[in-house]
Amino acid sequence: MNCKISVITINFNNASGLQKTIESVINQSYTDFEYIVIDGGSGDGSKEVIEDYRNHFTYTVSEKDNGIYNAMNKGIKVAKGDFVIFMNSGDLFYNENILENIAKTISVDDEIIYGDVLLRNEDTNMERVQIHPEKLNFSYFYKQTICQQSCIIKRSLFDAIFLYNEDFKIASDWEFFIYAIYIHKVKIKKIDLIVAIYDTRGVSGSSNYKQIFKKEREDTLNKYFPFFVEDYKQLLAYSSNRSQELLQIEKSVFWRKVVSIIFRIILVFIPKKK
Repeated sequence: MNCKISVITINFNNASGLQKTIESVINQSYTDFEYIVIDGGSGDGSKEVIEDYRNHFTYTVSEKDNGIYNAMNKGIKVAKGDFVIFMNSGDLFYNENILENIAKTISVDDEIIYGDVLLRNEDTNMERVQIHPEKLNFSYFYKQTICQQSCIIKRSLFDAIFLYNEDFKIASDWEFFIYAIYIHKVKIKKIDLIVAIYDTRGVSGSSNYKQIFKKEREDTLNKYFPFFVEDYKQLLAYSSNRSQELLQIEKSVFWRKVVSIIFRIILVFIPKKK
């Protein structure tokens, strides 16, 4: 299927990351795409970077916005492609052939296509591949999501469903995916590709925002899936570190024997009832 893709990059005060992202996008072997850059009125040299690459952009603006999702919505509103993909400042396509390889997989019925993502933190030298499942069960979204940078989304879905929730700071893309997949019943497809290198040093990768993310997910479940809220809380409890340790003990013959011996020793010192 021949289709036009809109690549959208949002940026705020990340000039070095922005330049890396732009280079990653404009060096793609696939050429049937438009490139949109939305800057939040940066004061760190990002505007100069944008000016240096201006000829590569279909649309760009640098002005104050109301947060990440407001900037993303600006990009969506001006996008003319059949599909959109977000590659925000600091994020990279996995290699120069990614858009070409994705385009080859697109069929007329596809609405969300997703692959895998390489998570990278250059400050801590962390790097690992996050593999998304072939089947996106509802329970998967209780603690996880599909990385936005690894997804290509049909542009018309944002008209048919909604734009990103600008009241959220972290979880608006999570809200969009869970609503689109389980209420709107969109056509989804997994592809066997690492699509992007995601810079975990961004806002959503910060540990300071975990509680915000949890709260926004709970708000989404209460709004659209109220009958699943208790299941969500129970699953979080079962997936705590202590619960995971107990599950590991249960799976290990050796540690089950160790725990059994410890309990027997403890029972020796517990007075028996008459």
